[in-house]
Formats: sequence, C-alpha cells, structure tokens
Amino acid sequence: MLEDLNNLLKKIFSNEETLVFAILLVIAFLILFFLGNILTPFLISIIFAYLLVGLQKRLETAGLSSNLSLIYTYGLFLLVGIALILWLAPLVYQQTQSLIIEIPKWVNSSMVFIQNIPQKYPDLISSDQITAFLESLSGQITDISQNFLQASIAGIQNTATVAINLILFPILVFFFLFDRAEIISGFLNILPKEREMLKSVWIEMDVQLSNYTRGKAIEIVIVGCAAAVTFIFFGLEYIALLSVLVGFSVLIPFIGAFAVTIPVAAVGLLQFGFTFDFWLLIGAYVLLQILDGYLLAPLLFSDAVKLHPVIIMLAVFVFGGLFGFWGIFFAIPIATLIKAIWNSWPKQIK
Repeated sequence: MLEDLNNLLKKIFSNEETLVFAILLVIAFLILFFLGNILTPFLISIIFAYLLVGLQKRLETAGLSSNLSLIYTYGLFLLVGIALILWLAPLVYQQTQSLIIEIPKWVNSSMVFIQNIPQKYPDLISSDQITAFLESLSGQITDISQNFLQASIAGIQNTATVAINLILFPILVFFFLFDRAEIISGFLNILPKEREMLKSVWIEMDVQLSNYTRGKAIEIVIVGCAAAVTFIFFGLEYIALLSVLVGFSVLIPFIGAFAVTIPVAAVGLLQFGFTFDFWLLIGAYVLLQILDGYLLAPLLFSDAVKLHPVIIMLAVFVFGGLFGFWGIFFAIPIATLIKAIWNSWPKQIK
C-alpha cells in the first residue's frame, strides 16, 4: 500500500517543475480562502488591467506608440468609471431605495387580493387555507425584513471600506497596466528556470481567458442595454436597477438569468397586473434571454471556453460554496485553469 502510494507520488511530482507548481497552487488556494475578501480589490484590478491590455494592443496595432496607447486606454477607463460612479450608480441607488419603500405597499395590496380569493373562487380554496398561508407569509416577510435591515446596517458600516476601495482600485489598475512587464518579470524570477509546463498552462489560459473576460464585458453591456430598451418600451419602472441586474446576470451561468427573472416579473406584475402588457413584457424578456444564450454568447465566445455545461454548473456551486459571490464570479476561469493544468501535466501520470 505504502509502496503504491510512493510510486503514485513519484509519478505526480516527476520533476522539480511539477512539485513547485503544486506548491504554488496550494499556496494560492490558501491565500484566496483565508484572505480572499481582503484581496478582492487587487484581484478585480488585475482583471480590469488584463482587459485593458487587449484594447491597448489594438491601439498599438492601429499605429499608436506604446506609451500613447497606454495613456489613451487608461484615460478611457477613467472616463467610463467616472460616468458610472456619477450617473449610473446614484440612479441605481435611488431606484433601489424607491423599490424598498414600495415593497410594503405591494405586500399589503397582495394580501388584500389573496384574502378576496375565497369569495371569488370558493370551490378552489377556503378562508382557513388563506389564513394559514398569510400567517406563514407574514413570518417569512418578517425574516426577510430583519435580514435586509442587518445587511443595510452592515453596508453602512462598510461605507469607509467601499470608499477606500474606490480610491485604491484605479491606482492599482494604473500600476498593473503600466508596470505589468516588471511585475511579470519579478514573478517569473521566483519560478524554476525549467518551466515548460507553466508556459503551456499560460498559453492555454491566455487564449481562453482573454476571449472569455472580454466577451463577458461586451455581453454585459449589450444585454444590459437591450434590457433597458425593452423596459423603456413597456414603460416599466426601476429601469436602471433592473437593467443592471439583467446585464450582470450573465456572469452567473444558467442560474443568473433565472434569478433575475423574479424581480423583473414581480415589478411587471405589480405594475401591470395579469394583463396583456404583463405577458408581452415577459415574452420580450424571455426572447432577450434566448437571443443571448443561443445567438450572442456563441458569437462572442465561440470555442473560447471548452467546458461542458455540467462542469460549469458544478464549478459555480463548488467555488460559490467555498468563496461566496467571488467564487461564482471566478468559477469559469478557475475551472478553465484546472483544465489547462490537467492538459499540461506530464503525460506519464495520466
């Protein structure tokens, strides 16, 4: 038994590079697990810098110098960021507050409607059943209200942290973008000289992740704008809030679109009731999701992320359970990394 285990370990760590790589993976996992929340602004800054490098290279290809393309790229990043902070963020915050204020009114209206059901349809449901349902619903609403209040208090307490991160974020992006050559060189100096496996992993990851991250950024903008146009056409309330939710829902594969359907349907139902306009809104929203899933996503990603849907869903649940929201956010990149490592590991252990 021990001899078999020893032989297996010798196959897995057949050379210095595989041993060092395994140690680096363990260290990275432990750092993310225990310090993930602290390192969040650093990780997000790295992702945005990675996205901006693609734009910077395109500008260089168009004929701009390296320094000028960097300045233009970072300037565009700052302009978009300032526009989002000064225009979209306050609008979403205002609509969120308005929605929270309206929820009790909607709940009361819904309860009145439910209480009248036995009078209209006595053969379908009795008054006792409605009373039991309302008592159960009231308890759940109380629990939700308490949880929301606790989350609001925590959000107020974290205001200083958010403000610091907003200041720190563009500074980090600046250094990761302008000094990326020095940062990469310093990281490579701590690795073994023989690093064919690391090169192979990076080549596969670079191709797939660059397409994935840039594709997702484009998909968020297109889906969010399409949702906004749809909601404006129907005169739906809370357009900015719902459009942002729909746009960012594409970050969570399969589950995101279903989850965001609930607030969209709830606002539509409370605004229009069970009318033709409501069903037309739901039909347009479902059509938007179908076009995104079967037309836009394939066009943007092609074969960029060659993972089976079951593997993607498993990654979302596993890494979401380990790291929370950011685990869901990075589920596909992490799964892609694991796949690249498996493909690049020495063949004799497979």
